[in-house]
Amino acid sequence: MTDTYQELLIEQQGSQMNKIFGFVLVGLGVLSIISGLFVSPFFFIGAPVCGILSYIVYFRRTITEYEYTYMDKELRIARIYNRAKRKQVEVLDLTKAEAVVLQSSSAYDNYKNMQGEEIDYSTCTDETDELKDYVIVYEGKKRYYFSFNDAMVQAIRTGVPSKVKMR
Repeated sequence: MTDTYQELLIEQQGSQMNKIFGFVLVGLGVLSIISGLFVSPFFFIGAPVCGILSYIVYFRRTITEYEYTYMDKELRIARIYNRAKRKQVEVLDLTKAEAVVLQSSSAYDNYKNMQGEEIDYSTCTDETDELKDYVIVYEGKKRYYFSFNDAMVQAIRTGVPSKVKMR
């Protein structure tokens, strides 16, 4: 055991469609209240329905963060909603990974057309100097997208050096 431990917390950019849909539902709820007052009381039924749907679609998941925890060749991913609710999403054994590849590198070209499931745990924004986008090709079936800093990549490289490809 190398006892390598590294944590990283990133915030994922929310979907614009979810925001628009959430605010449209709030608007429909307000319209149904106004229609219930002036047109027919049956429109009052639409207000709570639109309110509940807007809560489920948008307001419950306004801020989504991911916490990556790397320890001894194992990467744990936890999803945090609104800085309050935390859920363990996945645990990846990196010894089973084919490669940990920088997404902007030429080594990623070998895996672009690979068939299989794609799972995105990245920030969904452009790369910065601090965070770079990486892809973990797992068991030849799945591609996981992450945003790692240099310390996290160095920790992974310490545990599984043959898997990390930078060029």
